[in-house]
Amino acid sequence: MNQNIDTVSALNTGVYIIHQKEVKTPYSTSVDANIDKVTKGNDSVKKKSWQDESAPTFIHYFTLVTLGLLSWGILWCAFGEGWRWDGQWFRIAAVAVIAWGSGQILESLTTLPPLLAALLTGILARHFGFLDMRHHTHIDAFLRRIYPVIILGKGSLGWDISYMKANWRRVVTLGALPWCMEVTTLAICAHMLLGFPWLWGFLLGSIYSSVSCPVIMPAVNKHGKNSNGKQNWPQLICTAGGLDTALSVGVYGIINSFMFYETTDLYRYIKAALTLFVGSALGVIWGSLAKYLPNSRDTYVTELRILFVLVGGLFANFFTTMVGWGGTAGVAVLACNSTAAKHWASKGWKLNQNPASKVYRVLWSSLEPLVFAYTGTFFVMHHSISDTMLIGLGILLICLTVRLFVIMMVCWDLQLKERIFICCTAIPKSIVEAVLAPMAIHTLMALGNREDEMIYAEQFLRLIVQAILITTPIGFLLTNSLGPMLLQTNQKDCEKYAEPKSMHRKSVESQRSIDEDIRL
Repeated sequence: MNQNIDTVSALNTGVYIIHQKEVKTPYSTSVDANIDKVTKGNDSVKKKSWQDESAPTFIHYFTLVTLGLLSWGILWCAFGEGWRWDGQWFRIAAVAVIAWGSGQILESLTTLPPLLAALLTGILARHFGFLDMRHHTHIDAFLRRIYPVIILGKGSLGWDISYMKANWRRVVTLGALPWCMEVTTLAICAHMLLGFPWLWGFLLGSIYSSVSCPVIMPAVNKHGKNSNGKQNWPQLICTAGGLDTALSVGVYGIINSFMFYETTDLYRYIKAALTLFVGSALGVIWGSLAKYLPNSRDTYVTELRILFVLVGGLFANFFTTMVGWGGTAGVAVLACNSTAAKHWASKGWKLNQNPASKVYRVLWSSLEPLVFAYTGTFFVMHHSISDTMLIGLGILLICLTVRLFVIMMVCWDLQLKERIFICCTAIPKSIVEAVLAPMAIHTLMALGNREDEMIYAEQFLRLIVQAILITTPIGFLLTNSLGPMLLQTNQKDCEKYAEPKSMHRKSVESQRSIDEDIRL
C-alpha cells in the first residue's frame, strides 16, 4: 500500500511549498487489531474524561477544607480558648462555614440561590442554641456597615449611564412607582392588622419593598441575550432595580435616623429632605475624582482604583452612621461606583468586566453566607409567632399584588409576555432585607430605654424573613423557567423592533458585561 506523506519546506519569502513523496508501507497491518485498539482507547477516554471532570472539583474543595483547618489551627494557637471547638469565636466562624457549604450543596442539587440555605442555617443555629448574634451585636453591627457598601457597589458597577439617560422615563417609573405603592400599602397593612405605629410601618416598608436583582440577574442575562426584541433586558432590570434599592436604603436611613437619633425636630426634617440629594452629590463627586485618581500611568493603577472607591464607600458609611445621616452613604456608593465605571470605561475598562467588578464579586460571594446566616440567628421560633406569620402571609400577598399591578400599568406599551416577565423579576426579596432587618433590634438594644418598641422590631424581623423564604425561590424559578417563553418574539416583531447596527452592538456589549455573575 502506498501512502502520501506531505513534507514542507519553507522559503525565505515565507511561502510554503508542499512536496509529495511516495513511501511503501507493509500490507500486513491488521484492521481488526486497530479497531480493537480504538475501542479500548475510547473506553479509556471515557473513563479519563469522567475523572478529569470530577478530580478538579474534589481537589478544589479539598484545598479549601485544608486551608480552613489550617486557618482555624492558627487562630486557636494564637488566641486560645475562644477558638476551641466549643469557643464563642469558633461558633461564629463555624456557622458561616456551614452556611456557605450548605448553600453550595443546595445550588448544585436544585439550582436555587444558596442564600436560602444560609438563612435556614442561621435559624437552626439559633433554635438549637448554637449561636445567637444578639450576644455579639458589636461584631454583627460592624459587619452590617460593610455589607451595603459591597452589594451596592457591585451592582452599580454594571450600570450603563448612557442607557439610563436614553431610557430615563422607563427606568424611573419602573424603579420608583411600584416601590412607592408597595411601601404605602405595607405601612397601611402593618398599622391596621398588626398595630404598628405609622413610622414603624414605613420603616418596615422601606426594607420590605426592595427588589433583589442579584438573585435573578443571571437568568435575565441568559434569556435576555436570546430574545429578539428591542429591549436591553439586563440593563432595564438592573438599573430599575438599582433605583429601587437606592430608594430603600436611602429612605430606611432617613426614617431610622428620624426615629432613633436624638436631635432637634428642625434638624431631623432637614436631614430627611437632604439625605438623598447629599448622597447623590457626594457619590458623583467621588466617582468623578476616580477618573483622575490614581493616574492611569501609575504602576499600581488597578489596585489603587479599586481601593479608592471601596475605602471611600466604607468610610462614608461608617461616618454618616456615626453622625446620624443614615442612608446617605448607600446612595453615595451607588452614584460613586456608577460614575467611576463610566469614566473607567472611557479609559479602556469594559463595563462590569474589569478588575474592580471582579473584586466586588469575590467580596460579595464571601460575605453573602454571613449576611443571611447571621440574620437567621435573630429569628426566634416559638408557638406565639403563628398568628404573626399568618397575618404576614396575607400582607405579603397584598403587597405583591399591588406591586405587580402597578408594573403592568407602568409597562402598558410593552407586550403582555414582556410585562409578565418583568413581574417575575420583581418578586424576589432577599439582599437588602437580610442586611437591614436586624438593625432595629441593634438600635433598641443599644439605646436600652425603649424596650416597649422591641415587639415591633421582633415582628419586623419575622415578616422580612418570611418574605425572603417565600419570594426568593418563587421569583427565581419563575424567571428562570418562563424567561425563554416570555421573551420569544415572532418574525413581525423582530422586523418592527430591529435596531441599527451600532445600537445592537452596544446592547450586546452591555448584556455581555453581566456574564460573570453567572459564574459566581
